[in-house]
Amino acid sequence: MLKSVQTCLTFLLVVTLLSACKPTSTANVLDYMAADYLGTLRTPAPALPTGVLTGLVLDTGLPVAGATVLVAERTGAPHAAQTDAQGRYRIEHIPPGEYVPAAVAPTYNEAALEDSLGLPYLITIRAGALTEAPAFTLSRHKPEPLPTPLAVATQLVLTNTAILTAAFPTGSMAQVQSFQFMHAGAWIDTLRVYLPVQLAVDAKLPMIFFVYPSHVDAWQAVSTAYAAQGYAVVAVSPIAARGLDIEAHAADAHVALELARSGALNRHIRGDKVIALGGSFSSAILHRLLDDVGTDAHAQNEIIGWVTVGGISNAFSGAADFYADKLELPEQYKYLIPALGQPNLYPLEFLRFSPVYTAAQLPPTLIIHTAVDHVIPIDQAYQLEAALRAHRVPVEVYYYEDVSHYLQIDEHMTDQARAMFYRVADFAQRMLK
Repeated sequence: MLKSVQTCLTFLLVVTLLSACKPTSTANVLDYMAADYLGTLRTPAPALPTGVLTGLVLDTGLPVAGATVLVAERTGAPHAAQTDAQGRYRIEHIPPGEYVPAAVAPTYNEAALEDSLGLPYLITIRAGALTEAPAFTLSRHKPEPLPTPLAVATQLVLTNTAILTAAFPTGSMAQVQSFQFMHAGAWIDTLRVYLPVQLAVDAKLPMIFFVYPSHVDAWQAVSTAYAAQGYAVVAVSPIAARGLDIEAHAADAHVALELARSGALNRHIRGDKVIALGGSFSSAILHRLLDDVGTDAHAQNEIIGWVTVGGISNAFSGAADFYADKLELPEQYKYLIPALGQPNLYPLEFLRFSPVYTAAQLPPTLIIHTAVDHVIPIDQAYQLEAALRAHRVPVEVYYYEDVSHYLQIDEHMTDQARAMFYRVADFAQRMLK
């Protein structure tokens, strides 16, 4: 019985690779469940000498310096190195096995190694041996152009207005506008604008752009509280129709941001410079959005700073924690990581969730994380902080120990949660002054 299951899994893998078809999320989860049943994910690898992988990263024939090249073990553990001035890399201490290498560099698209037919290129690492991989060719990232006029092209509609209050800070009140728009075949009905209740006719307010991890209305107390501090809060959240498609969620967020900048949502929004905030899953969406929007603090129309709250910075090490049973995922998310596929064969999905490898292009950053987070452990924050400091990107941190929910505002707020609110407000004020 076990042998027949293993034979079927091997056959499915070969068919998938030869057909150049990326497995669906469902197929990935079924593959994980079968491997988990067989115990192959938790069987210690034999203690063999490790191997070395070397190669070259190019752009139109020229070397790309500072690119990150990596391979990941089946359970996610990454092995990475950066290219030198000649575009060469050397990754050491790789366990023997088969891998599809991936590469990325600031301002470039991620790429997995492929053969001439566009199929995933499997590299075999042998014990005690050096393997030379074919050269990578990276391409510059070019955002998809948005249609104009954007409000008309996306069928933007104002669906509701209301006045809301928040328990903290005392007396917080905001006016909220609800919008929906059409993009890439789906209605995005999670776009909100929060403004102070009392506004001068000609008032122009600095913008904080929130990408929430769950439905935007679950966070209305947070949005109200920051609007009451004198900001135009533009908030959006992922829609279920996009599933785990991080690029699609980021594209929706990009449309929402540009609608706000253009004045289509409200004439009181100042659209030149923006602070952005994301948390948990939405921090990965925001990372992808930063690829599409400028992040130069001295330029106009840029995201000049961002806040990541309990965010993902390295999906590979996150996967390794998952397969080592170190995470405590809610029931509805227990198959989220397996749904991305096998990291050793399909590394791009994980690389897209990993801003730690492109930290050099990030704007000034505020990292917030609690030590009691067992869904996304605080080590994720430590990795991002280290990467930012290594590239001399301005970074501030707020690490704490608290069981309260990130940023949530209610009658059970703790002193540390209040301090977190003011840390974000202070960061925004200094960035947007």
